[in-house]
Amino acid sequence: MKMKNKYIETLLKFDSAWKGHGLFAMKLVETFKPNIIVDLGVDWGFSTFCFGYPQIGNVYGIDWFQGDDHAGHRDTLNDVDNLYQELIKSFGVSNIEFIKSDFAEAAKIWDKKIDILHIDGFHSYEAVKSDYENWIKFCDEESIILFHDVESFPETVGVFFEELVGYKLIHKGSAGLGILTKSEKNYELIKTFINE
Repeated sequence: MKMKNKYIETLLKFDSAWKGHGLFAMKLVETFKPNIIVDLGVDWGFSTFCFGYPQIGNVYGIDWFQGDDHAGHRDTLNDVDNLYQELIKSFGVSNIEFIKSDFAEAAKIWDKKIDILHIDGFHSYEAVKSDYENWIKFCDEESIILFHDVESFPETVGVFFEELVGYKLIHKGSAGLGILTKSEKNYELIKTFINE
């Protein structure tokens, strides 16, 4: 736990609305041992780097690295690359690939099954719906889909999350992380550590 906390401290050289979900994300990866994790919306890299920490499977962080009206307009790619080099040297985390692309364009050429999908792009209802519809075809019944900002954007992300059919949980705080799976077994397992 001490090493995980040190790792998170390193990530927080850039503040993140995702910071309260870091340890949960690591536990999720350690528990389900996914082969492929896709993180739609990198910003400063906090969520992507947390998914990568356990060194299980491959993590793909997809972003156009231009920001938006909700996150702010900024190019974070150089900072993210520099932080990744630091994490490789200090923690040995080396299973992450960043893809500079619009989400919809990246989906057109994607060809891998996704075990954990995290949706954290623009937070309008239409954008979240579009991201979900473009990427859900790469998931299956066992996949886990995460939606950031279900609490901070209740009228858009929150509404879309509520409309979805499946087993659902919310990891509270840090703008709220909605968790969706079609697998009752996976749902029951996540329930055992969601409040740790």
